[in-house]
Amino acid sequence: MAVNGYMSVVGERQGLISAGCNSQPSIGNKCQSLHQDEILVLAYSHELANPGSTQRAIHRPVMITKLVDKASPLLAQAVDSREVVRCDIYRFHPAGHQERYFSVKLEGAVIVAQSFDVPHAILMSDQEAEERLLISYRSISWIHHTAGTTGHAAWEETP
Repeated sequence: MAVNGYMSVVGERQGLISAGCNSQPSIGNKCQSLHQDEILVLAYSHELANPGSTQRAIHRPVMITKLVDKASPLLAQAVDSREVVRCDIYRFHPAGHQERYFSVKLEGAVIVAQSFDVPHAILMSDQEAEERLLISYRSISWIHHTAGTTGHAAWEETP
């Protein structure tokens, strides 16, 4: 079962980049008023590996897939600036509401790439324009809120 993810993006110069992203003017009928100032995350992917030939794990950039929204132009401006990013992943509670159960927090984060995909108008007529962000970071923290566990890792070098 797919889960909704939400992400706040704060830029050193631009402030709350994700302000108003989850609103009707930004993403149309997909908006959720409880997450007004967060970006709707369609997919989150991250690779962390320790092949044994290195003392520390190899950190790959976090990849976020999202709708093209109000933040898209601001994120394009932020590619060269450091960002503090937090991504909260929600799941449905048995009582029927969403709950935050897992969070990922990136410190010293830098958006290193941004790509836009507009689907083929005939072959993929039910899909919307999306963008992908690649985010490098200095450190990453994982928090499983409902189970009460945490983890943290940091690069020796800055991104």
